[in-house]
Amino acid sequence: MIFSTRRNSLLSSALISVTIAAVQPVFAEISASIQPAIQTNYDRINAAFVRKDIKGATALFTPDYVSINPEGKKQNLSEFREQYDTLFKRFNIKLTSNKATIKNIDVSAGGIDVAIDQKTEGTIAGSNKLVIAQTSRDSWLKTPQGWRLKQSKILTSTTTFNGQTFKG
Repeated sequence: MIFSTRRNSLLSSALISVTIAAVQPVFAEISASIQPAIQTNYDRINAAFVRKDIKGATALFTPDYVSINPEGKKQNLSEFREQYDTLFKRFNIKLTSNKATIKNIDVSAGGIDVAIDQKTEGTIAGSNKLVIAQTSRDSWLKTPQGWRLKQSKILTSTTTFNGQTFKG
């Protein structure tokens, strides 16, 4: 009986290894086929932010979207829109570029997780240079309308004004 159990365990382990080896290329292929669509969505979102079009920038977000900052504070979609609308108006921010670079995509049954580097450049009050560099982990869901951003978890964020790191 012990031999049978060991043999079954060994056989099970071998089958799991073969299954994992067979599935990994499939996930890599799926990930590669999804990346252009997700990059296009990031490009659309970022272009809308440059135009100060908050509604347009969040058009590809799910209604239950959540943003999580590095300290763990959460914002729902309405709060997120209000914050950016206020920032653009109150501080006279003009973005000159806003670019997301996809680092990797993990596929799961519930959707995909995308690791990105985000770099935003612009000015405040016309002459003060602003640069924001962030890394985040974003969750996207496939919907009948296409891929939609459900959650952004900002892992790191650095902001500089006129070359000086801003703390606060």
